Amino acid sequence: MSDTKVSAKTPMQLLKQDHRTVKELFAEYGKLQAGDRDGREQLFRKINEELTIHSEIEERLFYPAVREVPTDEAKDLVSEAVEEHHIVKTLLGELSDLDPGSPSFEAKMTVLRENVLHHAEEEEKEMFPQAKQLSKDVLETLVIEMEALKNDLEDREEQDSE
Repeated sequence: MSDTKVSAKTPMQLLKQDHRTVKELFAEYGKLQAGDRDGREQLFRKINEELTIHSEIEERLFYPAVREVPTDEAKDLVSEAVEEHHIVKTLLGELSDLDPGSPSFEAKMTVLRENVLHHAEEEEKEMFPQAKQLSKDVLETLVIEMEALKNDLEDREEQDSE
């Protein structure tokens, strides 16, 4: 059997898996006791890493491809998504500077969660149908590029944390 088997996944399935992972991390965070500073810090680091990698994949590969869909809606959705990413990155940066035991940290985590969940839902319901208009070749190439970039970014995160 050949190792050059084409992935049966779509770019949208890869991104949905990332969305599920982050939703699970937020749910786990929500179950922590108020005084569990270490748990909060640990989960925030995981959420930060997941969101950072996910948004870089979308911004470098997925969004430029969707922007090529010949509809105004696709272009508008990409522009809005980029702005939503900016808000998330700003919150992540602010959270990185706060004590996980502080009330400000908890408030910002709530805002982050709400923004990310809204963004993921909007992407899945509005942008992903637009992306399905891309050619099969473009979608297959995107999967390969997205998986490779994710592996590279995860390796870089792992090296940075050592």
